[in-house]
Amino acid sequence: MFFEKKLITFKTFKKDKILSRNLLIIVILIVIINNHTWQDSLIIKYGGGNMNYETIELKTKRLIIKKGTKEDFLKVYEYEFSKLKNVDGVCKLVKQDKSKIESSFKIGMKKYYLKLQKAHAFDWIIYCDNNPVGNILTGEEDIKTVSLSFNIHPSYWGNGYIKEALSCVMDYLYSLGYDNIICLYQDGNIKAKRALDKLGFKPHKITLDSYKSCEGNLIDEYEVIMTKEDWFSKTGKLTKIKDS
Repeated sequence: MFFEKKLITFKTFKKDKILSRNLLIIVILIVIINNHTWQDSLIIKYGGGNMNYETIELKTKRLIIKKGTKEDFLKVYEYEFSKLKNVDGVCKLVKQDKSKIESSFKIGMKKYYLKLQKAHAFDWIIYCDNNPVGNILTGEEDIKTVSLSFNIHPSYWGNGYIKEALSCVMDYLYSLGYDNIICLYQDGNIKAKRALDKLGFKPHKITLDSYKSCEGNLIDEYEVIMTKEDWFSKTGKLTKIKDS
């Protein structure tokens, strides 16, 4: 599951040939949390207000986005997403090793989400008609920037669920006080690029030869960004200020 990295942080995590990015972040979160002292408060003073780091329930017209159970994570990660991203032209259904997912939640879901709060992270399962269809995971880069990754189970591709869910989550993240949301995708991952393009993300950085693929090829990684101002402009939302 692991690979060579300069730093084990949200900003620098890369892909590996065994598990998807989201599963890697989950494990990294647990490793970091178990070896560092974090702020005791789960609601942090931020920009004159309060930043609530609980993974709360969100809703759209078709979806409910909320904390997941271990069983729901197992359903979403039924297949290895590293084999579904069309990197090196590979896009096939390969069953995931369930034990690797289960180990991420061996501390129990309540403690898992509590530790996420302390790490300033969110982890949502996307539900449609009570079925877990996908996952959205975030990690705080700094007090103004949050990284975001996502996956949809292949059985639910082509329904527009990820765009709908991401729009809702992004609204929430900006409401908390974040100014920037960044996402990463690898060369060849057309589905992720298409989803991010539709949302209006802009190119921000390219990491050449980011990692070596299963086939031994060096793969570039792309970082895209959405600022609060661009999102508000795109969605028609306005920043409210008081006239001094």
